[in-house]
Amino acid sequence: MKEELVQAKIIDYGKLKSIYNDIFFYKEYSEALRRNGGSLDTPPPSLKKLNFIPNTYRLGPLKVSCNNKILKIDFVNALVESEREGLPKYAIIDFSKGIKIYLAYENERPIIGIDVGIRHLFTVASVNSNGKICKVRYFGDKEIIQPFIRYLGEEQGVVHLTEIKEKVKGLVHQTIRFIESLDPKIVAIEDLRLYDAKVGKGLRVIQEMLEHEFYNKGIKFKRLDPYNTSRICSHCGYKRGEIMGSIFVCPSCGYKADRDFNAAYNLALKCYYTC
Repeated sequence: MKEELVQAKIIDYGKLKSIYNDIFFYKEYSEALRRNGGSLDTPPPSLKKLNFIPNTYRLGPLKVSCNNKILKIDFVNALVESEREGLPKYAIIDFSKGIKIYLAYENERPIIGIDVGIRHLFTVASVNSNGKICKVRYFGDKEIIQPFIRYLGEEQGVVHLTEIKEKVKGLVHQTIRFIESLDPKIVAIEDLRLYDAKVGKGLRVIQEMLEHEFYNKGIKFKRLDPYNTSRICSHCGYKRGEIMGSIFVCPSCGYKADRDFNAAYNLALKCYYTC
C-alpha cells in the first residue's frame, strides 16, 4: 500500500535547529569546494551519526510516538501536530529549504458502489473513510438500450443477450481498469439474483461479466440487497425519494441527482456501514 506524506506543524524543534546548522554548513562548504574543483564526499561526524545521506538533505524514516494529540519524533526530540488522525508510520525531515517535517500515513482505501443499468451501463461511486464521495465515473451511455429492448420483446431473447455481451465487453474492461486504479477495500454491487423480472435477469448477465473480472483481478466484492437502493436519498437518508426519468429527487431535503449515481452512492454507503 502506498503512503501519503502530510506536512506536520512543528511545536518544538528539539535537536532539529542544531542539526540544520550542521547541514547548512556542510552544504555551503561542499558547494564552495565544488566551485574550486574539490569535493567533500563524507559529511562531518555529527551528521554521520544521524545516518544523514549527502545531497538529499533529508533525515529518516524516523519512528513517531504519540502522547494525546501531540506526536513526538523521539530520535530528534521534536514535537509536532498533524491534521490527520491516527499514528503515522514514520516521519521524514526535509532540510533542503529550512526545516519541514512530513508524516507518512497509509493511504485510505475507498469503498466503491456500482450501479448496473441500461442508460449508464456502470455507475461507479467511491467513498472515503468519512463516507464522503471522492470519485464518480460513468461507463456506457445508452449503448445497450436498443438490444435490450429487443431482448425484452422476445420470449427467450438469447440471441440479443449474446449481442449485449459483445457490446459491453470493452466497457467491462474499462470499468475494471478504473476500479483497479482506485485500489478499493471492497466493491458493493446489487444482488441481481434476487430479481425475477426479465430486466433483472438481463442485467445479471452483464454483472456476471463484471464479477468474473473481479475474481480474475483479485478485487473483493460483496452483493447487497437491492431493495429501495434507488429511492433512498444518499444526501439525507429519506427512504421515499422520487424518480423522475433519469433524475432522483428527495421530497424531504430537496436533493437532486442522477438516479444511477444516487443508487451507486447508496450501495457504497451501505457497504461503508455494514461490510
